[in-house]
Amino acid sequence: MSSSTHNTPCGDEQREVDRQIRRVLWVTMLLNIAVALMKLGYGYAHGIISLQASGFDSIFDGSANIIGLVAMSLAARPPDPEHPYGHRKLEVAVSLFIGLMVTLSFLEIGRTVWQSALSDTAITIAPQAYMIVIASLLVSLGVSIYERREGNRLNSMLLKSDASHTFADSVASLAVLAGIYMVDLGFPVGDTLAALAVMFFVGITAYRVFRGGLDVLVDTSYLDPVAVRRVVKAHPKVLSCHNMRSRGMPGHVQLDMHVSLDPQMSLEAAGEIMLQLKINLREAFPELADILIQIEPHKPIHLEDVPENLL
Repeated sequence: MSSSTHNTPCGDEQREVDRQIRRVLWVTMLLNIAVALMKLGYGYAHGIISLQASGFDSIFDGSANIIGLVAMSLAARPPDPEHPYGHRKLEVAVSLFIGLMVTLSFLEIGRTVWQSALSDTAITIAPQAYMIVIASLLVSLGVSIYERREGNRLNSMLLKSDASHTFADSVASLAVLAGIYMVDLGFPVGDTLAALAVMFFVGITAYRVFRGGLDVLVDTSYLDPVAVRRVVKAHPKVLSCHNMRSRGMPGHVQLDMHVSLDPQMSLEAAGEIMLQLKINLREAFPELADILIQIEPHKPIHLEDVPENLL
């Protein structure tokens, strides 16, 4: 006997979640573009490469938001015969594309730093430079906190990935602030060092985004099997559970397992136990979207014969 169940928001509830995600993307896109134009405009006007580098980073932030808005309309589509598990993995594809955008930002910053190293143009730091960097820092930090909070609340991998990039942008702004201060004190190399620091934070962000997306694509185990087994074995009628596997992404996790019961138990009683197990698992792991449980007659299991990844 086996059965599966879905626990994802559906209908009006799912549409409301998607609407809220789109709203977050619109807000962050407009703020990222505003910050980018501010930094790029002043950076190019006064030859401050660290501001130019940070501006490119913000431009790619805004571009990622636009891509996310397009992907949302596709990922929100319900399951169909050709895609019985839905279209949520499109969020992963977009997250990986965001990683590509971040990587392009990394390369563009490197090109800018190299060109600056070959130039001996003197840089003058005016009070407006400090104001722009501090303002962009506060905006980026606020956007990152807002996007991370909403990503956790809405279980959106897309928002979480983008929040990581935006946070790196705010941290990089601190490096820019330190760099222009060094230039102001008479150390022109400070601008180049600040731009290199921006490159470092952007590179770390690209790695994290790619790693998170690839974990989903290669079906990395998502739930702790020990914790899952603890919930299942808490039911007094369950004699054993094995062949346990989980995969998925934040807010959309699939779990399947084999559970053995008394072979003399009626089919009706076994079905009631299976339904109760699903209720218990949903309460313990709200991110579960699909649960597949196969009921088997109990027989002794030699753990050494069971592959470690299925225990």
